Amino acid sequence: MQQFHVLTAAALLLAGVSTVFAASSVDLSVVGMITPSACTPQLSNGGVVDHGKISFQDLDPRRHTQLPDATLTLTVNCEATALIAVKATDNRYGTAMPEWQGGPPVSSFFGLGVASGGEKIGRYMLRTSNTTADGVARAIVESVDGQTWFETWDALWQPNWLRAANGGSTQQPVPLAVQILRADLLISTFITQKDNLPGTEDIPIDGSATLDIVYL
Repeated sequence: MQQFHVLTAAALLLAGVSTVFAASSVDLSVVGMITPSACTPQLSNGGVVDHGKISFQDLDPRRHTQLPDATLTLTVNCEATALIAVKATDNRYGTAMPEWQGGPPVSSFFGLGVASGGEKIGRYMLRTSNTTADGVARAIVESVDGQTWFETWDALWQPNWLRAANGGSTQQPVPLAVQILRADLLISTFITQKDNLPGTEDIPIDGSATLDIVYL
């Protein structure tokens, strides 16, 4: 992960009639690391979950309609063992509807875009399971900043969070260096109630997310 630090400092001290200035120079540091171990992520089925055409009349008028769950296989192949994590980014951020009043925050979900009048179409959730690192079953750890890690088995993979194989323990989870990382990616999709959507036009379901490799 690239790092960029800009260090600046200046001070002015007024004491009585005396004026004291700080040093007249400041340091700039540009640091980072170039790694020889390139990693490539892949998703089965080209990364596409296609629910086909859904009849407007089949949507519940008052409750959210759940579409069939889908599972894709996530595979990360590295040229050599590397300390990596995978970050999920919602390309439709801000369009996810809440699960229910008082339920988990919308930031836990991924959006499906909006209809022509700006109505939020729905949401989908990501979970991972059956994770292996170089063929060995591993628990998953997650982090929002790449510094503090938590073990998770079935928690939602939230937008902008990192996930990696656990190389530590339940009490002290840390990411594991791997060459081949595999996991099942479960996608659960919900459409808002029919009464919230225009019923006289086609409404494209337009969920999109990007999974990025982050070098730790």
